[in-house]
Amino acid sequence: MIPSGPRCIEPAPAASGPTGSTAPAPAASAPADKSRPALPAMALQCFNGGRWTSLSDLVGTPTIINLWASYCEPCRTELPAIQRVATAGAGKIRVVGIVTKDRTEAARSVIDAKDLTFPMLEDKGQQFAIAASPLVDKALVSLPATLFVTADGRIVYAYQGPALDESKLRDLTGQYLGVTVPA
Repeated sequence: MIPSGPRCIEPAPAASGPTGSTAPAPAASAPADKSRPALPAMALQCFNGGRWTSLSDLVGTPTIINLWASYCEPCRTELPAIQRVATAGAGKIRVVGIVTKDRTEAARSVIDAKDLTFPMLEDKGQQFAIAASPLVDKALVSLPATLFVTADGRIVYAYQGPALDESKLRDLTGQYLGVTVPA
């Protein structure tokens, strides 16, 4: 059974410019810092199967990327807080889960049990974690890991440590993405 909540990433909406052309929609975010690393140029499969999604689809909206797995207790602990921030921040930020090196059935069970609705991608071989690790000077193969990505697709912070609670996640979002998520 495919969970009803998680969907795949949709590209950021385009807004009409003054001449009628389309341009990325403006999004509140910290100022662009070209010295920060860009997301790896790669695609991951949507968790619910089917299409592959390019990480370039994240450009245009400040994004929180959470790498998690069903066998990771701190991951399961923080997922409800991540869902609450995703819901409260809708329209201001995007939250994306990347199921990392996990069995699909086990991850689906967690998604259903925790009623997760934010977009999910699948990274069974840890390609994303391996590609992003040198960019953030951390081994992202240790879970959970949460990346904060600006609207221009630059990784500004990678959090690894104890499970995030809602307050800490909101604080990090404000500090690194310049976005206040309502309580």
